Amino acid sequence: MPAVEGKYWTALDNGFVRCELCPRHCTMPPGGTGFCLVRKNVDGKLITTIYSEITSGAYDPVEKKPLYHFYPGSVIFSIGTNGCNLDCKSCQNWEISRRITLREVFTPEMAVEYAGRYGSIGIAYTYNDPIVWFEYVLDTAKLMKEAGYVNVMVTNGNIELEPLRELLPFIDAFNVDLKGMDRDYYLKFSSMPNPNVWQVCEEIKKVGKHLELTKLIVPGFDEFTPEYFERFGKWISENLGKEVPIHYSRFFPAYKLSNTPPTPVEVLDMAYDVTREYLYYVYVGNVVEPERESTYCPKCGALLVRRVGYNVEVLFGEDGRCPQCGRRVDFVF
Repeated sequence: MPAVEGKYWTALDNGFVRCELCPRHCTMPPGGTGFCLVRKNVDGKLITTIYSEITSGAYDPVEKKPLYHFYPGSVIFSIGTNGCNLDCKSCQNWEISRRITLREVFTPEMAVEYAGRYGSIGIAYTYNDPIVWFEYVLDTAKLMKEAGYVNVMVTNGNIELEPLRELLPFIDAFNVDLKGMDRDYYLKFSSMPNPNVWQVCEEIKKVGKHLELTKLIVPGFDEFTPEYFERFGKWISENLGKEVPIHYSRFFPAYKLSNTPPTPVEVLDMAYDVTREYLYYVYVGNVVEPERESTYCPKCGALLVRRVGYNVEVLFGEDGRCPQCGRRVDFVF
């Protein structure tokens, strides 16, 4: 594909450029690339090296994103490419996010065509982080909306607010991977010195987009105490709302933590129990616990959606109300 000029950058002296897409603000000399590996200084211009190129594509359950309150039981076409603006020590997709691999041409028009197959509701930008794929995601998302499909971003959420606001009108749902609750955690675990994910989540919620959060619980990085998980519950409840779901995910050895043991299941259960004191919807992932993967009415406790892995049974009707107490459910459907 021909080189495509990126958005959100500034030309500096001596042919240098500064990327202003994410909080890193990478400064690149002529010929240099940013931390993400896919934004490059070519002749004094910032170029995206991945426009219209993918490494991966699949038709997934929307629950795999994970999104549990957005078109439950649906299929969504998912694509990804190279690059990421974080370097998380447990990255399961590091082969594409932290390496440059073979890619195939996949234009926005092709994405729309594939997104309409096999009953898919639209497209999910995932696998690597779609923030660094900004130009392609924006162009594709516009075409997807024109065609009547939905757009989903699965992201670490560290993007400057100006580009986020340009993207927001075209994205229907986000799953944001919330690594931790402070800058020290991001620097230690993800090599990100100046994260802004918390402000990004607030902006997403403020404009009324569907938002769910994922938190991977990693031995050696996360504290296994009730007080630690209270921080997540309190912050989400006070800043985003009690109806915003959080998915606690079990860590398994990967990438730079290949010798670290998996998260004890009892820690996920503790996180679930503690956070349920603050939020309506808490889930666990990477572990088989159907009762903690299912959704219950926060008013009367009735079972609304039964989940066993990716087998989903929706138990509320087309009126969107709890069949037992009549409360309106917190779903997009």
